[in-house]
Amino acid sequence: MDISVADVMVHVDESIPAEEMHKLENVVRTDVCVIGACTSKEDPHLLMVTYNPECTSSGKVLNLVRAQGVHAELVGL
Repeated sequence: MDISVADVMVHVDESIPAEEMHKLENVVRTDVCVIGACTSKEDPHLLMVTYNPECTSSGKVLNLVRAQGVHAELVGL
């Protein structure tokens, strides 16, 4: 079974300790439409999220991140 896959990069404005960013990754991964989420080691403000666009949207992913109390925006790829 093939599924559609899309990537979005989210920029988190605040400086968040690595442990908190990992918690944010885990929260994003709880969405059933999210395939994966990981933080960039080179830039800890960036969160790459892979998701099924037939099930959710980049805007919903961004809203999920913002619901965790951080300021964030989508970065064009």
